[in-house]
Amino acid sequence: MNRLLTLIDRLSRLAELAAVTLIFGYCILMLTEVVARAQARSFSFTWEYSQYAMAAVFALASGPAIRTAVHVRISLLTEKLPAGVARGMDVVANLVALIIVAAIVNAMWTKVSVSFDRNILATSVSKTPLWIPQAIILWGFAQLWLDLLARSIRRIANQQFEWRGADKEQADV
Repeated sequence: MNRLLTLIDRLSRLAELAAVTLIFGYCILMLTEVVARAQARSFSFTWEYSQYAMAAVFALASGPAIRTAVHVRISLLTEKLPAGVARGMDVVANLVALIIVAAIVNAMWTKVSVSFDRNILATSVSKTPLWIPQAIILWGFAQLWLDLLARSIRRIANQQFEWRGADKEQADV
């Protein structure tokens, strides 16, 4: 079981790295467009690819956000409950989230498959095959499912399940 959890953690870090890389790519695209517009020009692909990048960043970063506990949480109720009850509620919430995210992954898989099989292209000038950005988003949601699974396993086994402040510098601690 520990090997599976370690693998999920490594995949989560890879998704996190991809999200950070895409953020930098997004910034470069937007800066390129700003410079081009300052010279009375524009690149048609910058807006299209920046939209793909932002959607991918959202999907790729959602799993690592669960792992490091930086996602939005409402803990008003769980802070008032006994630890055992709060843990039980968290396990149930994670299992419900696994079902919901599985439905999202299934829908994205269908979308990517249809786009690939039919060779659907973007309606823009670039004619990007849509399965490419959709596959990156699918990867992100699949990683979210894996991170939720790892969290659920760790909660049930009463192991450490969050890495709060895992990315902080030692000077920040």
